[in-house]
Amino acid sequence: MRLEPHEFRAMDLVGGDPALDLINTVTARDTEPRDWLDGYPALLRWARKAALVAPADLDALAAQAAASPAKAAAALARCKQLRETLCVALYALAAGEEPDAAELDALDQARLAASRAARLVSHDGRLQTQWSAERSGLDLIAHVSTAFAIELLRDARLERLRVCDGRGCGWVFVDTSKSGRRRWCDMATCGNVAKARRFQQRRKD
Repeated sequence: MRLEPHEFRAMDLVGGDPALDLINTVTARDTEPRDWLDGYPALLRWARKAALVAPADLDALAAQAAASPAKAAAALARCKQLRETLCVALYALAAGEEPDAAELDALDQARLAASRAARLVSHDGRLQTQWSAERSGLDLIAHVSTAFAIELLRDARLERLRVCDGRGCGWVFVDTSKSGRRRWCDMATCGNVAKARRFQQRRKD
C-alpha cells in the first residue's frame, strides 16, 4: 500500500461514523490503495478534522509525538492495524458474511485496551465513558475509534452499511437515503464519475 500525503477536508468524512471515516483514510482500496496516514501528524490532522477528540488532547498528543517519534510511529502502526482489521470485518458484513474469528478477536483485544484506558465521568447526572491524552497517551485516537467501532458493530445501522460502487474508491459508508439504494460514498465525486463513464460508453456504442 503506497503512502500518500493528504490534506484532509470535510468531503473526506462521508462514512457517517468516525470508525468508517478511519477506514476511509485509505482510498482506492479496489484498485491501487493509497494510505493517507503517512505519519503520526497526519493521524492528528484527520482526528482534528473529524472532531474525534478535544483540541487540547490533540495538542497534548502532538507534544508527546514530538518528544518520542519512535513511540508515535508504534502508536500509528497500532491504529492502522485497527483500521485494517475493522475494514476486513465490515467488508464481510457489507457482503452479508460473518467476520472471521481472527478479526473479531483482534477487535476484542482493541476493545479491552481501550477499556483499560477509559474512565467513567458524570455529566448532567449521567455516567459517560471518557478517554484522555493523559490516560491513553499516543493511542488516544485508536482508543476512541475503537469505541465508535464497537458501538457501530452493535448498531442497527449496520443493515445500511455499504461499500462504494465507484471504481478507484472502496470507501465504506452508512446509507442514510430514504430508499436505501445509495451506491456511492458521495454523489459529487464517485457518483458523477460513474455517470460520466456511462455517458462516454453510450457515445462509443
